Formats: sequence, C-alpha cells, structure tokens
Amino acid sequence: MRRISFLLLLSCIIVILVGCNSADYKSYEPKQFQYGKVVQIEAEVGYRLKIMDDKIYLVSPEYSLDDSKGQVEFREVNNSLNLSKSQFLELTNIESSTISLSSFSDNSNPSGALSVFNPHEEIGIVANSEKYIPISQSIKNEKGEYIETGTFSNDENVIMFYNQEDEKNTLTYWNKKGKMNKEILLNNIIEDKQISVDDMAVFHDDIYIYSYKSQKIYIISQNLELIDTLEIGDGLKNIPPEKWGSSVQFVLQRELGELFLYNSDKPEQGFYRISDTGLERLEYGQAKYKNKFILANGNFYDLYKERVISNNNDEVKQMVLNTDGNYYFTTSKDLSDPKKKVDEKNIYLTKINKKSLPAYIEELNEKNN
Repeated sequence: MRRISFLLLLSCIIVILVGCNSADYKSYEPKQFQYGKVVQIEAEVGYRLKIMDDKIYLVSPEYSLDDSKGQVEFREVNNSLNLSKSQFLELTNIESSTISLSSFSDNSNPSGALSVFNPHEEIGIVANSEKYIPISQSIKNEKGEYIETGTFSNDENVIMFYNQEDEKNTLTYWNKKGKMNKEILLNNIIEDKQISVDDMAVFHDDIYIYSYKSQKIYIISQNLELIDTLEIGDGLKNIPPEKWGSSVQFVLQRELGELFLYNSDKPEQGFYRISDTGLERLEYGQAKYKNKFILANGNFYDLYKERVISNNNDEVKQMVLNTDGNYYFTTSKDLSDPKKKVDEKNIYLTKINKKSLPAYIEELNEKNN
C-alpha cells in the first residue's frame, strides 16, 4: 500500500551482509516446553519469518560489495522446527548496498509476497522462494508507484501500480517467468468514476480491491474482468485513509481459508467476512470459530469470544499463524528455560502447537490484564 514508505522507516528489517556463508551457521537442537518447541537460530543473520505458498520460511537478504549482486536466502521450517539447507534467490537489479524486505500486514497478508526495497525506491517483488520480479525504472516511470501484489495458484502474478500525476491505477499480469504479458487501466474494468485502491488481495484466484472513494469492494477475475461489486458494511463506512494509507484492510484466517475486512485502528467495529453471498459481519459465538484466531498487527483476534489479545512486546520479533493452526514466532526469550536471562544477542524460533494455542493465548491475556 502507499503507506509502505512510512512502514519502511519504522519497521523494515534492513540487513547488510558481506560474504555471508550458510555453511558457517551453527546447528541447534529443538527443545520441548509446555506449549510446543523452541530452537535457537543465528541472530546476526537477521531472519524474517514468512509464509509463502503455505510453507514457513526464515528469509534474509544478502549483499556482496564485490560484485554488486544481491540475493535472498530461504530456509524452510518443518513441523519439528528443523531448518532446511539454504536456498538462494538472485536479485537482478540491485543498486544499493542496503537491502530491505517488507510486506504489508505481514502475518495476515493474503498475498504472501515480499517487496524488495533499497532506502529510496522499490526495486522488485519476491513472489516466492524461486521467483523474483524486478520492477524496472521504465515501468515505474510509465505506470507509477507499486501498490500491491498477489500470486495465483498457477504461479502467475498480478501487480497494481498507481500514477499520481493522472491519478490512474494499472493492473498488470505477469507470467510464471516474471514477464508482464497483460495490462489494463482499472477504470476500463470498473465503471465507477470515483474509485481508489486502498487495499488489495488475491484470494481463491480472484483479485479483491477495497475502495474508500466508492465505499465498495470489487472482485476481479484472473482474466482481469469484473466479477462482482460488494457494498461496504456499515461498521466500515466512511473511514478516511490516514496519511500513510487506509486502516481498513483485508486479513486472512488461514486455517479456515476465509477472507475478512476490518479496521485495524478500531477492530471493535467488527470483522466482515467475504463470502459467495456478499459481505457479512461476523457473528461471534459460532461453533466453527471456536479456538480460531486472526493474527494481525501484533494482536490475536478471537473470532469466537469477540476479544483482542495483544502480543506486542519487545521480546517477540516476527510472528505467523499457519494453515495448520500452529503459531510460530521469533523471540529473544527462551521459553523452554523461563529462568534464563533474556539476551538480545540470542534469537529463538518458537512453535506453539494448535492444541496448546488457546491456553497460551489465555496466559497472554492474563499477563495483559
């Protein structure tokens, strides 16, 4: 989203690695504890925890000052917290010795992709562990700023651009090889004259666009044709975008495979489920949502009891909730040894098992209160 430049200043992980060799990484054994497992990882690598293609990865950028080549390192995390050997994805258009990886609403982002930035301008999209889409300066000059991206199940991509000079949005379609083979102005798909792109997601191979100006959600097919238009629920109407973007966002409940829209600034206004029949405000207390949570912006949202449990603290670094209902996060605290003093030089990858997650969240809630 257009707030991305601000998010970069506040929360992006910026890492400069020179001559880093994955063969030098130490190997640690996972340890059991009350709610799951813990394994120590290399803190100096600057890993980012990420879900891509329903797989958990530790992701880190690398840069070599000698040959001006950048790359992103991926290490897949299995159910036992064992890490795979490093897999590298080359970045082909790096111009700076500083690389940062960012994604909007990281732990609930339906799109899954990572944006690659240098300190001043975006330079590409990491669609998955094997696919990088460089955004050339000529594309940026012609179509404007990159807003959002999404990946379809056939490994093709859609990327939205916004040209501030003529206030037009362009949807672009990219093939498996990362080449753009189709583009269309959003106004040529949608007849509404008043339209903005304040959030976008790819869900079940359709494109979902939330527009503050028109107060609607637009559903666009993979062929870039309009499928349906949904009216915004009353609780989300007329919430103006902030300086750095809209607080009304799409979020994904991965375990159930359901897409919601909510106001991240005021979640008490409700979650609105997007279904085949339209936009429905979530009714709490339904059996299917018992012990089901959305993880977004450092908080757990209980879809059964209508409550927010904060998980924001200085010890937790990155967090994701996967399709199996397991909760993974990186932290400077070793939960397998509560008496151990916290040392910021040490980072631990922690897994909370699905069955233990409700009890863990209750403990978090008690600490917050």
